Amino acid sequence: MIKLAAAIQEGRGNGTADAYRPWIEVTRRTSSPCSNVSVVPVPHLTRLTHYLSRGEREFALFLWWLGATDVREQYPLWPWEHLHPAMQLGEATEARYHPGMRAIAREAGIPLQNYPGLGIPWIVSMDFLVTVPAAVNPARLVGISCKPREIVAAGSPSDREIERLELDRRYCLHAEIPHRVAHPEELPKGLVRRLHWLSPIESFAALTELTSSMVYRTYAERLRETAYDRPAWIASREAGRHVGWSTELEQRAMKVALWYQHIDVDLSQPVATTQPFRPGRIAYREHAKKLWLDAL
Repeated sequence: MIKLAAAIQEGRGNGTADAYRPWIEVTRRTSSPCSNVSVVPVPHLTRLTHYLSRGEREFALFLWWLGATDVREQYPLWPWEHLHPAMQLGEATEARYHPGMRAIAREAGIPLQNYPGLGIPWIVSMDFLVTVPAAVNPARLVGISCKPREIVAAGSPSDREIERLELDRRYCLHAEIPHRVAHPEELPKGLVRRLHWLSPIESFAALTELTSSMVYRTYAERLRETAYDRPAWIASREAGRHVGWSTELEQRAMKVALWYQHIDVDLSQPVATTQPFRPGRIAYREHAKKLWLDAL
């Protein structure tokens, strides 16, 4: 009881963006021989993020690339009635409430285990609660559960893994937000490697300051005009010199432009800056954004 109360008092599972603390935080005691747990930085955040598997880490990076404005990992599904998850976004005009996982599990006929010696159900967590722009999804939130396809395909309705997915789905259903089941192993491996390479590990404020500036827009426009017919590094150097940037700032801007797809480059294929860029990834990104972040 003391540990549970302490976790709640610490603010675990509350907040957004840099102020968020995941319900499950990776420590030496949470290491696993079966998965790659990690504590890593991601674009837009100054806090470190906590993932319980390599698949979670890779899919979270994929969501940031698609245009998520926040990805809260290990998001707690409180067993008791609580404020609706959207209330933390600070945009609601009146209080909204969620019935909580205890009522949802009872409705679904799925038993919840209690903490030893307590009458309180174990606080389960959903892999991601993703915040998206209102223009993409009016609900502003999407719940995502990561699970290998083979586990889902092999499971029966009474399997614990399948029951957990059902509880995630019903939690989102009661919250009136979309729920998706992701199979991270199906992400293109080449794309994942290049997203790791490109990901700008900077704060949202720093990235916004750069990308909203007129000088960056001028740089990106010039890069789009020249990077498909000459070696990309030469095109970027010329665009950087055109706006008066140092080599360091120009190289930073090129990676940012690739990450945000301000210049269309096929990231599923190796990107060699000694050759002209190959277009063909903006369409894929837009399709994936609709698939994972849209209301559908």
